Amino acid sequence: MGKVEEMKHKTVHRQEHKTVVVLLHHPVTNRKGEIVATSITNMDLHDISRTCRTFEIDHYYLVSPVVDHQELVGKIIDHWKQGHQAEWHPDRAEAFSRVQVLSSFQDVKSDLAKRYPGLGLEVAMPDARPLPNQLTYEQTREKWQNEAKPGIKVVVLGTGWGVAPSFYEEVHTYLGPIYGPLGADGYNHLSVRAAAAIILDRLFSV
Repeated sequence: MGKVEEMKHKTVHRQEHKTVVVLLHHPVTNRKGEIVATSITNMDLHDISRTCRTFEIDHYYLVSPVVDHQELVGKIIDHWKQGHQAEWHPDRAEAFSRVQVLSSFQDVKSDLAKRYPGLGLEVAMPDARPLPNQLTYEQTREKWQNEAKPGIKVVVLGTGWGVAPSFYEEVHTYLGPIYGPLGADGYNHLSVRAAAAIILDRLFSV
């Protein structure tokens, strides 16, 4: 199979899966290890939605049980999807068309089950720490591309000081850290926006 034919094959096969990004604002931990709900930032909302649209991610969910956070996200999205803003910035409005804020990860699973009945769900979560049984992005990409049965691939990103251990039971695949040129000995503190772009590029670029 030539390079062009191989790229086409991988693109078509990738489209059989539904792909989802979830940004968890709860349950996550603070620096003391306490379970908290972190604030939703305007930059994460804008930048990750545009990255998701670039890589043809079907849905971008933000998870927060805080009603004020949910209302804020709704106002921001409505601002860019209506009136003059939608006319002047159609690309931004298009990116926000795939964004939804829900109260819990269980709500995300329920929404996906309604949208795609019968499709299995696999949750993949990157972690900045080296953990046992982590897969590389190349291994995960290859595994997903070679799966014959369509499914829903959910990439979960954390905020604060990391996803709370109580969430780990939801995870099927752990993805390894993103290292710079110095590897594990180098600086390792990416923003979630930067990490999201790198992760989606590694998993879903053509």
